Amino acid sequence: MAFDVQFELATAETEGQFRRMLRENPLAGSINVLLTREPDAFQAAAISGDVYELMLAFQKEPRRLLGGGARFELDAFINGEVSRLGYLGELRVEGGLRQRRRMLLDAYRAMRERHDKGRVPFYITTIISDNTSTRRLLEAGLADMPTYQPVETLVTLSIPARQAARIRPSRMPVEECSPDEISDVAARLESTGRQFQFHPVWTADVLRSGDRCRGIEASDYLVVRDQDRGIQGACCLWDQRAFKQTIVAGYSGQLKRLRPLFNMTAPLLRRPRLPSPGQTIESAFLSHLSLDADDEESLLALVRQAARKARSRGIDYVMVGLAKRNPLCSMLERRFSCHRYESMIYMVYWEDGSEIASTIDARIAHPEVAIL
Repeated sequence: MAFDVQFELATAETEGQFRRMLRENPLAGSINVLLTREPDAFQAAAISGDVYELMLAFQKEPRRLLGGGARFELDAFINGEVSRLGYLGELRVEGGLRQRRRMLLDAYRAMRERHDKGRVPFYITTIISDNTSTRRLLEAGLADMPTYQPVETLVTLSIPARQAARIRPSRMPVEECSPDEISDVAARLESTGRQFQFHPVWTADVLRSGDRCRGIEASDYLVVRDQDRGIQGACCLWDQRAFKQTIVAGYSGQLKRLRPLFNMTAPLLRRPRLPSPGQTIESAFLSHLSLDADDEESLLALVRQAARKARSRGIDYVMVGLAKRNPLCSMLERRFSCHRYESMIYMVYWEDGSEIASTIDARIAHPEVAIL
């Protein structure tokens, strides 16, 4: 069925409808999750870029919400240089994408208009790997849609805080940062960021920003130092529960049938149980991760201390997102009994971004999953 659709940017009067759309439309996969943005969608959006636009699609008569999406811009490292990068996210369509294919095409035409007014050559986005129907649709190259070019697999690990807090203490002491040390953390993140694709540029001003780094105190940054007192590794325990939430909406396929059996055997296998539908996952992100690729000792020391802080706040899981080919990813999976889910990172571009997109080199992708 075709609709007469009107696209508009969310305002203070309509952002509540954007939040309702997120509450009622889970991301499909073997685990269906709701990524909600209570109590204010703009607060949550501001961490994802210095430019953010939330778009809503309304049926005109009678007026009702049909879907929406979001567009962000931020500074990131591309081929080792600071560049402008876009991110597309929060794509939801009432009834599913296939049922609203015509509306989806209209939405991308509207998004193209916003793109033409912006300052980014291309975007990245992530789609859960086993959401095959959505991936096939977006990769189909339909008229008026941008190109969706797969880049590589992003693995998001949910590490049980209880387990991580109990690992053997490292010989390397982990310290909390003071406000005066934020510039040192920013310098370490810049050094790391140039080695990766799509790594955000975390300047000292951005790290201190109450919008871009909402909810982070200086003491949430954890560091290990070398003998010269330089920062050898760093991370942040970013608790976003005050403005972003993750809720299990349900399970599908084989996992739905096997979940009761899995949960019975999980303690024996030292695996965390799969949450019940409707349960909010009490989690925080292990973000702003900066380490040498072979520094397992610093990695485990940071995870242990972050998990201890998380436990003191009633947080059950610390979550981290890493490209599958990042050596730190295999280190974490080897040491912890994690829940994991895979997403595909895509570059998304219209014809004006195709030339720049073709120049992207083989550096490992490292978008910050905490702001996606």
